[in-house]
Amino acid sequence: MRDVDLSVVTYRPDAGLLASLFASLAEASDGMRLHLLVQDNSPDPQAVEAIRAMPQLAGGAFASVDAQRSGENLGFGRGHNANARRGASPWLLVINQDCIVEPGALARLVETAANDGAKVAAWEMRQIPYEHPKAYDPASLDAPWVSGAATLFRREAFEAAGGFDEAIFMYGEDVDLSWRLRAAGWRITYQPKCAVVHRTYKEAGEVKPLQVFGGVQTNLGLRMRFGGIARTAQGFTMLAAELLAPPSFPGRRLGLAMAGLRAIARAPHFLLSRVPSAEGFRPQFAGWGYETRRDGAFHEFRSRRERPEAPRPKVSILIRTVDRAAWLREALASCANQTWDNLEVVVVEDGEPASRAIVDGFRDRLDIRYEATGENVGRSRAGNRALALATGEWLNFLDDDDVFFADHVEVLLGAALAAGAKGAYGLAWETKTLVHDRDRARYEETMHATVHRQAFDRLTLWHHNFLPIQAVLFHRCLYERHGGFAEDMDQLEDWNLWTRYTLEDDFVMVGKTTSKYRVPAETRGAAERQALLDRAYADALERQRRLLVTASPREISAMADAYARSHARRMVTHQEVKRFVYGNRLLGPLAAWRKPVVEWLRRWRMIR
Repeated sequence: MRDVDLSVVTYRPDAGLLASLFASLAEASDGMRLHLLVQDNSPDPQAVEAIRAMPQLAGGAFASVDAQRSGENLGFGRGHNANARRGASPWLLVINQDCIVEPGALARLVETAANDGAKVAAWEMRQIPYEHPKAYDPASLDAPWVSGAATLFRREAFEAAGGFDEAIFMYGEDVDLSWRLRAAGWRITYQPKCAVVHRTYKEAGEVKPLQVFGGVQTNLGLRMRFGGIARTAQGFTMLAAELLAPPSFPGRRLGLAMAGLRAIARAPHFLLSRVPSAEGFRPQFAGWGYETRRDGAFHEFRSRRERPEAPRPKVSILIRTVDRAAWLREALASCANQTWDNLEVVVVEDGEPASRAIVDGFRDRLDIRYEATGENVGRSRAGNRALALATGEWLNFLDDDDVFFADHVEVLLGAALAAGAKGAYGLAWETKTLVHDRDRARYEETMHATVHRQAFDRLTLWHHNFLPIQAVLFHRCLYERHGGFAEDMDQLEDWNLWTRYTLEDDFVMVGKTTSKYRVPAETRGAAERQALLDRAYADALERQRRLLVTASPREISAMADAYARSHARRMVTHQEVKRFVYGNRLLGPLAAWRKPVVEWLRRWRMIR
């Protein structure tokens, strides 16, 4: 039996939501001793009595219940610190009062933590319907920071770091704690298979004034603690630009001005507790945020409690590899981390079985099949062998040096089924990668860019490929009808495949970043890669010309109109400016200086 402390800070809680939280936690009590700790910050002295009287706290599901009244609004961090001081379990779950734990999620989370290495300090739960769009490592699941909405902490690490900074009343205290943990050498991780329902937004894109003001104040403080003079000056420059810009909601200017004044008043606290960068940790300030973000922040996920029971089709992930075991390990880890559970992986090695040991190491986490061709047969024949071995209803290729984010299969399959389409594709990061050690897969990712953001259009696809191979999930009937790769092609074979698969069937695009593929960061490697593609282009284009398609005049006219619209000259968007500035390695250090200008232009409708 594992002991777990459950820390909940309440402030004028919705009784129904709080009861649902307690009920969902009680469901997870099998195999664990759960100690519920509640710190009530409500002004009403009767609120804590109402909490203690909740029927969900009775019945023995909780090994102990300790609900205390603060007497004042302590804020988020002080409240959880007070709970932590009253507990003694090796694991501390910090969770918001308006969350509901998904069935089985807490047990899985604690089991994961118990089996992880000693240097992991925190395990963040996925939030639905909207998960936070911050990027994480798809293989290791290491995260830049973990959210205080629902995260399990190792008590040893939490106490060594001193818990939450009590000078931060609300918003950003989780980033501060995460960064202090990372600077001390701890790892923190994101656990996409362990979810809570947290309806923090009433609608997609909702702006919360208190979150804006609190976030700005904390951001300025963290710049003083972690970022030094330059980053602090950038923050106040951004604040000045915000104050000069037209307000996007009533009271914005006054609220931001007060946030700036409060940050100045707290400056000694942050400046006298400076935290330097360390090996494996360098703070990231991206405007008022703290991370690189994936597109699709408001892609909606449904709770398991709301989803009707339905068949869950098997998906086969097809990997071609050639003696790149260390890279293959990361690709397989990203498959093992998928939130879609009915999954098989087919690995075909083009040559001798050099990667068998790596594949065998995943058999306890994946339904995996492996075959080596024995001699080099080429990418296309290896891919066709993988297609022949696959048993899934849906198929998806993954190159051995590429990775999926954990929701890749779930998102694309959901979109394809909802649209009744035979294929779906997501946005993908082209990741410039500087390789330091090829054999051990030691590398540095220098830039992420979404190169292709093209809604499905046949004429565009016939002209050039906008579908990175790992970004596409397709139904096996397309393979059965049109066959696999052209085996005399060793470059652009995927382009030829997609044009054949879409002669009669549309694919659907999902505007969420679900994968990334690597390209060389160094000039020479990039030039060599491009030269190979250029030499293959003429042959691939000729194959396109030989394809036959049957279409009515109306369909041809519609395709022409869609092509013209997609290639019309258009205004640059705010997001495209941000992606270029923050994603560029040379411009990155100047990004925070550029943000005020971008915001000013956007507010005056010079960009959208």
